[in-house]
Amino acid sequence: MASVWLVLVLWIFVNALIKVIQASSCAQIHTPASVVLAGSPVSVSCSIEDECPLTKGKDFRVAWKINNHFAPSNLSYQESNRTYGLIIPSLLDTDTFIQCAVCEGENCQIVNGVQVKARYPPPVPQNLSCSLNLTSKRFLCQWDPGQEMADLATKYTLHIFSVMSKKVLSYKYVIPVGKHFHLIPRESYPLLLKVEINVTAVNVLGNATSETLKLIPLETAMFDPPEINGIEADAVGCLNYSWSLGKSQQWLTIAISLELRLKTVNNRQNKELVVPFTKKPRSKLNVCDLFHGTNYSTTMRVKYSSLSKWSEWSEWSDPKIAATVMKAPSGSLDTWLKVDDQNAQLYWKPSENFRANGWNLFYTVESMEPKKILCVTQESHCFFNLIERVEKVYLRATNAAASSNHTEVPVYRNRGLGSVSCSSNVHPQSETSVEIEWGGTPTSLSVTGYVLEWRSLNEMPAAPLSFTLMDKNISSTILTGLRPYQPYEVSIYPKYDKGIGIPCTLVAYSIQKDGIEMMLFVIPACIGLSLLVFVVFACFGKHERVKMCLWPIIPDPANSSIKRWTTTDSMQGMPPFKEDKEPVLVYLSHFSLLDLDEKEPFKSDYVKENQWSHHIDSCDESHSSFQTCVRCDSELDRDSVPYATVLFDGPYQNHSSCPPPYVRSESTQPLLGADDPGSPPPYENVSPRGSVSKVQRFTAFPQNPTEENEELWEEFPMLRSLEITDTDHI
Repeated sequence: MASVWLVLVLWIFVNALIKVIQASSCAQIHTPASVVLAGSPVSVSCSIEDECPLTKGKDFRVAWKINNHFAPSNLSYQESNRTYGLIIPSLLDTDTFIQCAVCEGENCQIVNGVQVKARYPPPVPQNLSCSLNLTSKRFLCQWDPGQEMADLATKYTLHIFSVMSKKVLSYKYVIPVGKHFHLIPRESYPLLLKVEINVTAVNVLGNATSETLKLIPLETAMFDPPEINGIEADAVGCLNYSWSLGKSQQWLTIAISLELRLKTVNNRQNKELVVPFTKKPRSKLNVCDLFHGTNYSTTMRVKYSSLSKWSEWSEWSDPKIAATVMKAPSGSLDTWLKVDDQNAQLYWKPSENFRANGWNLFYTVESMEPKKILCVTQESHCFFNLIERVEKVYLRATNAAASSNHTEVPVYRNRGLGSVSCSSNVHPQSETSVEIEWGGTPTSLSVTGYVLEWRSLNEMPAAPLSFTLMDKNISSTILTGLRPYQPYEVSIYPKYDKGIGIPCTLVAYSIQKDGIEMMLFVIPACIGLSLLVFVVFACFGKHERVKMCLWPIIPDPANSSIKRWTTTDSMQGMPPFKEDKEPVLVYLSHFSLLDLDEKEPFKSDYVKENQWSHHIDSCDESHSSFQTCVRCDSELDRDSVPYATVLFDGPYQNHSSCPPPYVRSESTQPLLGADDPGSPPPYENVSPRGSVSKVQRFTAFPQNPTEENEELWEEFPMLRSLEITDTDHI
């Protein structure tokens, strides 16, 4: 069955291949252009070969397909005996595939085909602009090509026209494909004459030309920042400048537009001045009507012409600082004098018409009757004493050149006059400003003005007082320069012809923190404090348990005595066991009492393991003497460091008072008779009956206390704990 299907598929494939071969040699197709302008008519012709096997001896007809769809019959015609044509009135599709087919009845076989593309002329170049580089002196022009067609090459041509000495100069540059800019060489354009520039785009379907650009090449140049070479203060209130263009543009000698920007430095006026000029390079620039004795920072920028829409300003030059000539300060000072008996406080500040005309000002306060200088200061306030007959004081400012005219300050000693209404209102305006409003004054008194003073209440030492003078018709003002969340004491004084009225004082904030913010702070603080108190009481209530968990008490063998240890003391401070097991005593040091059986002599050079395993309660009471040996038990090294084991040859309750011999331990701690603490010898065999003479490496301590014994005990404080004088207490 599979072979039958294979034969059928092969037959279909071969039959189709034969038809394709026959059709490929049946007709020739032709069109005048494979790319046409979109919307234009298209004609296609198909010539059937005489030897075409599809038509030979057959009754056939020719049909047309456009993009795999049969074309209407009214679009086709027969040109000659075996030539047929097709006309498409308007081709709009960008890509159209036209095919010629030979039909016999309803069976049609495609014999040839052609692809026709509908395209458009190039778009008009947009945004043509040109700029001059004064360093390389090349004129760069560039443009936006718009939406280009990838399969249709577009060429650009740059045209430049100019009139020089009644002669028309014209240059044309063909731009390489894919580029949309061109550098025009210096010889192709005049620097200071008007030129006309445009760009033409061309493809096989047409061309398009940009708008014509009319300009002077130099006005498109971007100048480098100029240089201020020097500044002279040659007259009162004037500065004289010498300048030049950047190094790459110093070859230019034509007049250009420039601006000077002057800004006061460290001056309360804080004024900025921009002065325009049209000058040739290296000419002098003079600026007058400046403040006297004032530092000015000056920068400069240039461009070709301030009237040209193509000109652009250069960057500002580096600043240069110079000072005008000083003269005496001019104008008056605003003053506020507060007198309490003979104590006077005078505050002042520059008025709107005051000019320092210099720097490092100092101020002099003096009286004329009697002639006396009350104070000299560089601050803005002064405190001094006044005698009763002084009715006026005088204030003047002085700089390095001269002193200003006096500002007269009347002395008002009557301070019990009417006050403004204390129903004042405070309206915050921003984080740094508030509006203050106050009520009227008694109608029987003539108010000449108001003084409003304020100072911060949170600054230590006390903040300096600030004040402002206001007209009598003003009932509100805005205080600026305040700090947010800071309380300010504000006082409003009415001024009269004969004195100062009683002030109305209030506390003002520019902005405050009312209730939500405080609650968000107070509630967590209270909760935290409560938790802290609870933890403290819990710790004191469970003092021993907390102490045991955090810093357990561990006995120190070097500073303790074995005979004083008890079970309760040794367990104190030890962490409790979490497992349900029998409690195990854990000691830092270990003390064992061992009975030796007379019937079991030493069988080797070392003490056997089972001889050390006897418990104290199982001792043989028949023995009357004991011997002690010291050893280090490695099995207990995991949790504690046992120190010594006392070896008895009889029950320790009935031991004799003979001096006990001590056996050398493997412990690295220094014991009696150690020749070399670094490498102690192993255990020595001990006679069951206490013959000490055979143990040459050990020293026996006599029981009778002597001065020599005490010295030996002091050298071995840890062994002193093994001294047992009353076994009934163990």
